[in-house]
Amino acid sequence: MNAKRSRFTLDLDPMFQRRLKVIAALRGITMRQYCLAAVERELAEDEAQGVKSLPFGEEALNRLVSLQAEVFGGVRVPGDSAKLIREAREVRSRAQ
Repeated sequence: MNAKRSRFTLDLDPMFQRRLKVIAALRGITMRQYCLAAVERELAEDEAQGVKSLPFGEEALNRLVSLQAEVFGGVRVPGDSAKLIREAREVRSRAQ
């Protein structure tokens, strides 16, 4: 059984994306593989230098719940957060 994955989206400058695509192709890998390897290298370097990753257990969940209460004051945001983000991006794009 595969572990559940999360999607992570980056908005890239077109020239940056072209550079990424070319370098990945020259290495014979996908842009996704290239990015994952680059992020993994950076994480390993940060952890080796003492930057500790957050615990992903009950303590982290409790901190997130506490932060959510602090930011939103106990008010639940109605609707789908992904939809809200998309709508905000559309408004921002039209304003530019």
